[in-house]
Amino acid sequence: MIKGERVLLRPVTREDIPIQHEFFQNMELTTLSGGLPHVNPIEATEDWYELCTKRDENLNFFAIELEGNYIGYCSLKNLTSYPGCYIYGLTIGNPENWGQGYGSEVTRLVVDFAFQYLGAHRIALLTNSKNERAIKCFLSCGFVEEGRQRQYRWINGSFADLVDMGILRAEWENLKH
Repeated sequence: MIKGERVLLRPVTREDIPIQHEFFQNMELTTLSGGLPHVNPIEATEDWYELCTKRDENLNFFAIELEGNYIGYCSLKNLTSYPGCYIYGLTIGNPENWGQGYGSEVTRLVVDFAFQYLGAHRIALLTNSKNERAIKCFLSCGFVEEGRQRQYRWINGSFADLVDMGILRAEWENLKH
């Protein structure tokens, strides 16, 4: 477990399934994540749980807990074909928790964990250009925009760019000093 000032990153548990299932039904969350809205059966959420808890050295999932309540999850995937390179993902599922800095706190905790304990050299992520809150969060944590795939996904009535972002170990070290 990784403890921050306000959040706790812990393993995903079966108790998180019904809450995550509700999050998966939220059309706004789905579109912010770049997905197409669809009805998500409970079996799909159970499959998500199996992925989160499957023993895999190259994939870390963390449940995000706030004051004892599950509010979302994040992931860190090791690119085995590129040692030291990771892909980060973040989902704050409860809209009541959006815009309050929890995503930034979680991101800083995971980035610190990856560089300090996993020996990461680079952490990358993808988001869409309509998710301005996420872009602001990642920029505040030291990520830089590295490129865009223009008009990549249809999101909420129009095409949006896919934004490539990353942070290097040297950049993280400069932030820590």
